[in-house]
Amino acid sequence: MDEAIATFSQYGVRVVLGADVAESPALQIIALTVINTAARSFQGNVQICGTRDIELVVHGFEGIQLSDFSTWAGVHSNSTQSGSWPEIYIGTVAGGVGNSKLAPWAVGWSFGIGGKATSDADAFVPACVAAGALAVSEAFSILRGDSPYAGRRAMCFSLWSMKADLAQPSAGTLASLDRGLWLIGLGHLGQAYCWTLGLMRQQHAIQLVLQDIDIVTESTLTTSVLSGASDLKRMKTRTVAAWMERRGFGTRIVERRFDAATHVAATEPMTALFGVDNPSARRICEGAGFSTVLDAGLGSGYSDFRALRVRGFPGTSSAARIWAGNVVSGPKPLAPAYQALVTKGADPCGVTTLATRSVGAPFVGCYAAAMLVAELMRRRAGEAGHNVIDLSLRNPELVETA
Repeated sequence: MDEAIATFSQYGVRVVLGADVAESPALQIIALTVINTAARSFQGNVQICGTRDIELVVHGFEGIQLSDFSTWAGVHSNSTQSGSWPEIYIGTVAGGVGNSKLAPWAVGWSFGIGGKATSDADAFVPACVAAGALAVSEAFSILRGDSPYAGRRAMCFSLWSMKADLAQPSAGTLASLDRGLWLIGLGHLGQAYCWTLGLMRQQHAIQLVLQDIDIVTESTLTTSVLSGASDLKRMKTRTVAAWMERRGFGTRIVERRFDAATHVAATEPMTALFGVDNPSARRICEGAGFSTVLDAGLGSGYSDFRALRVRGFPGTSSAARIWAGNVVSGPKPLAPAYQALVTKGADPCGVTTLATRSVGAPFVGCYAAAMLVAELMRRRAGEAGHNVIDLSLRNPELVETA
């Protein structure tokens, strides 16, 4: 464990900003997503270069200095460049970008890394979020050395077609959040949903029902993109509500578990976004009376934590059937590293929880959020919904849909 922690402490990224970032909302969303997720993923090891401090023009951040945002996200002021740190180039950078550099972009509903695409000023917000998250994922692969293609491949993806292409909606296609949303679970995934939604300008105040029972802890700061040090010991519902209200959303708070007694009223939002890692809650999500439920699930361990799956209900299979077999099993033997913690005197209960806990990397959560919010907006635009969207950020172009 000590060796692993020492190795991980050397991970970081260098973010190089072009001069055009100062005026482009799309480029700023990509940059903010990169900085926010990378700082939390790499213990604050982010170096920002290439342009002087800028005043943000992104919805919800107007007038805020980039340096102030970076400090809030946890970037270390003493972060220094390491020769092993990948570089993420955002906007037009003098001298161009080499094959080993990461250059995220977003055009309309499309996004990617590398190639000849140039971001447009009004790119679809989830596409910008996905671009930033994808860049950090690729940086992680470079640092980890688990993909020979990371940093050397150009990729493109469309949130409209959910394929590795550049598809866009037809001119005049409209989608809105006017009917409101019910969000269940405000941790890793739930806050990523709100990060994405909060960056989207709305013509009218949108009603959100926010449901969670937990408080912000130290571990929340490294996985959940709306939580800062000042939120410690605060209810997650209150943190998220304050964040969304500053961005023009109306909020109502529910601070009890989602269970079989939960039923949506006729006057409440009928679309639910699930962000819980709880089979018993997911199993009954269709029984609360929602007309639409969108759920994101992530991989559960070190080998597949970059895998994600977005499901829509009602669909070809019911939630009760999908999660019917996800029951709590008996204790399993601990891996040697966790057993060593117990031997050194760690609380066995805490170590067991740690060893079996799903891994939450902020860049994976934000990528999943982009997929889910895009699916929501496609449906709001009148398109047929997907039952499932399945992919892994190790090979994001190999997306499967049904």
